[in-house]
Amino acid sequence: MLFKGCQISLLLCAGGQGDLHGSSALMLELLAIRHALSECANFHLTDIIVESDSQKGILMLNGQAIVDCDLEGIVFDIRQLVASLSRVSFVFAPRSCNQAAHSVAGFVSKQGGNHVWDHLGTDWLFNFLASDVNLHIRY
Repeated sequence: MLFKGCQISLLLCAGGQGDLHGSSALMLELLAIRHALSECANFHLTDIIVESDSQKGILMLNGQAIVDCDLEGIVFDIRQLVASLSRVSFVFAPRSCNQAAHSVAGFVSKQGGNHVWDHLGTDWLFNFLASDVNLHIRY
């Protein structure tokens, strides 16, 4: 997950949990969002944009689609977390436009455990972020 401040559109932190288990890709995406919002609350971040390549998940979280019964508990938890934060937006971002988030997910999936990077984090993350905004910079 990548989190950007709504006002300044800068990356504030990135991270993931590599040992999530679920019955579908959508469930894993929602579990990751729940975990990420919990971390945002821990870091006292309150103005959050959550980007996901799961269009169905984003529609559910925005109240534009019916929540699958096996996901109700996770969506409930996410809504409780949202209520504790000042502003949270859920935005669909195709994978082709969000390679940084996909790369973070791949990294934590391989490594396992919890990982959090402040600001730009590692070199590989910086390069993916630059690529996502069409900048050709190598750090």
